[in-house]
Amino acid sequence: MLEDLKKLKANLRKLGNSSINIVAVGTYPNNQRTPVQDVAKYQNDGTATITPSQFVERAESAAGGWSAELGRAIEKYIDGDMRALDWLGDKIAKDIGTMCDRIDTGRLKASFRAVVKNGS
Repeated sequence: MLEDLKKLKANLRKLGNSSINIVAVGTYPNNQRTPVQDVAKYQNDGTATITPSQFVERAESAAGGWSAELGRAIEKYIDGDMRALDWLGDKIAKDIGTMCDRIDTGRLKASFRAVVKNGS
């Protein structure tokens, strides 16, 4: 029992140093080789000439802030499933891609990926 508690405590400590970042990978095949991440930011947040879409915020709202999924992932992680944050990140990236309503080529929509840093 003491060993189980030590494992839970260690996993909780790792969780506190973990992070999930959603990135848009790749570049557009134009002369400037524009990073897809830049296009995602411009399209989501807007610029002087681009109306903001706020697809990230809309995806979060539609998913209820991912709170149910977050709770499940935290529980699994503390119990020793170190892939739980990867699962959550993949879910969030997919939801953002689904909500993305910009750029007709589909490159932006399909570019979202989770980058998970498991704590140590």
